[in-house]
Amino acid sequence: MNRIVLLATLALTAALLLPAAASAAKDGTYVGRDEGEVKVTLKIKKNRVTYFKGNPAGSCYGTPFLLVAFRYPSAAQRPGASSKIKADGVFTAVFKGSPRVSFADDRRVLTGTVKGNRVTGRMLVSGLCQVDQKFTATRK
Repeated sequence: MNRIVLLATLALTAALLLPAAASAAKDGTYVGRDEGEVKVTLKIKKNRVTYFKGNPAGSCYGTPFLLVAFRYPSAAQRPGASSKIKADGVFTAVFKGSPRVSFADDRRVLTGTVKGNRVTGRMLVSGLCQVDQKFTATRK
């Protein structure tokens, strides 16, 4: 009887732990393109987004078709800032792009979903510049 209970407990524990391990994002560098075919780079380490770089097309001060520098973490953040990836693969980072302007004038949002070796997401900038670009990247 004790052996059956022990085996059932081990099987239940393994069933609960294995899906959680499988849902973890794979460490590495992900490279891809945004909607404007501009290169994006994203790095994941220990189930956190530690780096993102893109240059999405947007408009600033009413001037259209400008490439807006989009970096995470930005110069306005502490070095080493990162965004946690949830168990379902979703991450969100809301930050200010420049230390020289207010958050209302330079609000940036990086959202995405990690599934296997692929990341899909969106870069949003609001304030003095306006950007809304989707991107896709695969693990290298």
